Amino acid sequence: MSLRAAAHRLLQNGRILLRTFKAQKNPKDVVDGVKLNISPRGAEAESSTSAVKSAVRSVGFQARRLFVDNVLRRVTNSLSADLRRRAAKRLLFGDSAPFFALVGVSLASGTGILTKDEELEGVCWEIREAVSRMQWNILKTECSKTEVTNEEEPVGLSSLVLGPPIAKGCSAIVHAARKKQESEKNEAQQQSEPNVTIDTAQQELTNFPMAVKMMFNYDAESNATSILRAMYRETVPAQCHFTNEELSCWEKSMADRKKALPPHPNIVKMYCVFADRVPMLPGSLSLYPDALPARINPTGYGRNMSLFLLMKRYDSSLKQYIQEKQLSVRVATLLLAQLLEGIAHINMNGIAHRDLKCDNILLDLSEGDDTCPLLAVTDFGCCLADRGHGLSLPYHSLDTDKGGNTALMAPEVVCCEPGPFTSISYAKSDVWAVGAIAYELFGMENPFYSSGGSTLNNMSYSEDDLPPLPEGVPITVASLIHNLLVRNPSKRLSAEAAATVCQLLLWAPSAWLHHDEPHLPSSNEILQWLLCLTTKVLCEGRKFKTAITSDSCHEEVTSESSVKSPRRIGTQRTLPEYQLIASFLMRVKLREIRAALNWIHNA
Repeated sequence: MSLRAAAHRLLQNGRILLRTFKAQKNPKDVVDGVKLNISPRGAEAESSTSAVKSAVRSVGFQARRLFVDNVLRRVTNSLSADLRRRAAKRLLFGDSAPFFALVGVSLASGTGILTKDEELEGVCWEIREAVSRMQWNILKTECSKTEVTNEEEPVGLSSLVLGPPIAKGCSAIVHAARKKQESEKNEAQQQSEPNVTIDTAQQELTNFPMAVKMMFNYDAESNATSILRAMYRETVPAQCHFTNEELSCWEKSMADRKKALPPHPNIVKMYCVFADRVPMLPGSLSLYPDALPARINPTGYGRNMSLFLLMKRYDSSLKQYIQEKQLSVRVATLLLAQLLEGIAHINMNGIAHRDLKCDNILLDLSEGDDTCPLLAVTDFGCCLADRGHGLSLPYHSLDTDKGGNTALMAPEVVCCEPGPFTSISYAKSDVWAVGAIAYELFGMENPFYSSGGSTLNNMSYSEDDLPPLPEGVPITVASLIHNLLVRNPSKRLSAEAAATVCQLLLWAPSAWLHHDEPHLPSSNEILQWLLCLTTKVLCEGRKFKTAITSDSCHEEVTSESSVKSPRRIGTQRTLPEYQLIASFLMRVKLREIRAALNWIHNA
């Protein structure tokens, strides 16, 4: 391309993008992350957010159309004009299949439509967009089934039916729950005072698809403002808040200050949060007497109101699951990959969990005993989610909270000394804790709080002191876990890089992973593999829910493909494996895959 033609194309494309962006309004006072309440002020903020999203979406469409047009104009056959028109039209309406098909045929035939790295990265961008749209549609479907949206009346204890307690910690208790049916709502409206409905007769947890986590409130005043201010970290994964109109301004300022965590398959599904009065529940006097208010227990220290988190009910914690089952190497690797994907999502959004342990990792066992569970990270009460600090926290005095679970604090955190210019970096602290938890996944005791006499101290241990993993664990997986526990954070992989390594070990062609005869694939080979994965997720993964129960879904994945397909049990496809691949595709970049392959070959 001549310099004149390049300048002309740059000017033309830039003018289109600038015109599109200027056509949109630039609203002020936009609240990022958490949806506000249903008050008029909240509606104004929500409309401003929608306007900004519309502007960004329009610019994205124009950029996408320019990229596709620049690629498709290189097709020189007789059908080029029709192909360009159809592909561009369907792409703008959210269907990337024609474009992916064209790129796939080009790569397979060697015609060389895509020749530059930035163009290959552009296809990766299309992959991320297509899989993200599919995941978003699945999320909307699941949320509609729970009937928890901030378009209806605010959720509170009076709109729920509480079941038996399912978990209790030092700072909260969790009860099974479900939404009230219409008959139960009408009966409750006839009462003069709304009461908490408790279903003591139904002990089967399958009848309660949700869980309510009641935080123990000892210090915050009994009003929603003080409670949300004191426990705002717990609300980081929440999809929406339900409060009254007077709190909308404060809630907006809180949302501006804290980072929000977008939904992710490996993060706990928290439908909403609300403040309400602490109720008198069966067994509360024996389970948590000190946390009860004086109106219920005269010797209690709790306040009258507290924070309630409405979440999806999970079947087990990782700690319970490991104690009851001996995990195979494949299942342990899949769980490790899910945990790394969850932590990568948290860290990529500028948040540090700071309290990772097996008790704070939940599992969904609905796929059956013979399949890998779906893993979700929970309990964000100790997280660092401040927009001003990001993943670095000023450490000027010993009074600064470093986080929870001292035994699994990374060395750079636990060994840090306070000073006037000192700050603690949490960029790779969570992934260090994942390395310690990985020992438990593969059937060993955690070396940093094992019951034996060989417990390591995270302040003074050496990498040579780390115990070897069992013989059945692949060498690359063992090297990855060892790397996560390196004392120097600059030599430690990030959560995103470690997750990419795990994904390659699970799904990449085996020829890429050999240490004896290393084969570094070309960019076109990597892109072909990514398009195979994308096709499987978009075509088969859309049936996430129906493929599990449908008797008509008998088509087998062909063994001719170089992609290791998600395992099937009879006619069932495993949802966690599809979601794991989708999580990888939602953040995939060619340069990161190349870096992960280089690390695997050098491990």
